Amino acid sequence: MDIDELVASLERYNEAYRAGTPLVDDETYDQWVERLRQLDPEHPFLHAVEPEVLKARKEVRHPVPMLSTEKAYTREALEKFLSRVHKDAAEIGVTDVPFIVTPKLDGLSGRDDGVVFATRGNGEVGYEISSALDKGIVPKGGRGQGLGEIVVVQSYFDQHLATEFEHPRNMAVGIVSSDQPSDVAAKALSDGMVHFLPYSRLANWQGDGDALLADFDDITAALTAETDYPMDGMVVSVTNEVVKKHMGATAHHYRWQIAVKTKGATAVTIVEGLKWQVGRTGNVTPVLEIQPVALSGATIRRVSGHNAGWIRRNQIGIGAEIEIIRSGEVIPKLEKVLRPS
Repeated sequence: MDIDELVASLERYNEAYRAGTPLVDDETYDQWVERLRQLDPEHPFLHAVEPEVLKARKEVRHPVPMLSTEKAYTREALEKFLSRVHKDAAEIGVTDVPFIVTPKLDGLSGRDDGVVFATRGNGEVGYEISSALDKGIVPKGGRGQGLGEIVVVQSYFDQHLATEFEHPRNMAVGIVSSDQPSDVAAKALSDGMVHFLPYSRLANWQGDGDALLADFDDITAALTAETDYPMDGMVVSVTNEVVKKHMGATAHHYRWQIAVKTKGATAVTIVEGLKWQVGRTGNVTPVLEIQPVALSGATIRRVSGHNAGWIRRNQIGIGAEIEIIRSGEVIPKLEKVLRPS
């Protein structure tokens, strides 16, 4: 696959993800982004906020750009980020740099200034979605709390919605983009389980870089336990405003912030059955019934089989040995086939 083909695929995957109908999982998308970075580090796709389109919505220009976040996938990448921060801080005479760690929510990014409620869009221009509040989205802490994300309460989703949506984000996008939410989404809204959660209200850890590195796993575990929303990692940010201003931003992300994304917990099991599920849009998707297995504190009995083509190509049937993954405490998915049926 050449660079043009790779970028075309990334653009198609991103468009589907932003529309709430992802074609690949987050980890696969991230791997393809890193492949492009290796092939062409200066490609424009890597240096702009991934676009988001909502039809029939008024465009709103953000007073300050809502940028994406640089990503780290290894401890070494986090170490390099911290070293860069300390180096840049030293240039302006700052030797003590405090950091804050917060959960990286996996929802629909937005901004609420108390009057305008808008999505991130392309970072410069978003879409006005105040109608989502009328539908029942709850602004935690009230209106005007700034930047945050539209998210579904994870425990509620797991109990009531996991068979209807592959991921909580899909439902959030559907609520915002549709004139009339589906029946199950409407029930979640009436139950007060869909929130606009400001980043300022997230559980957090604060400390210096040495403590952050030494205790990062424990910090992640503690913040995950406190957060009943879908997430896919942790965000590490500088809090010193002088250092933040000095470090600045690219067209894609702020240099003083990074998202640390880690591979989810995995387990190996055997397929015992396969059922076909009709979703809210009429799409038919396979659901694998598996030998029960413990994963991230839960007993898993069913996982998504992605799509019919995946099932056919990988010979997934009764007796197949598979590896499943649970990232960010969301619904487990088929990761790979270890032994075909």
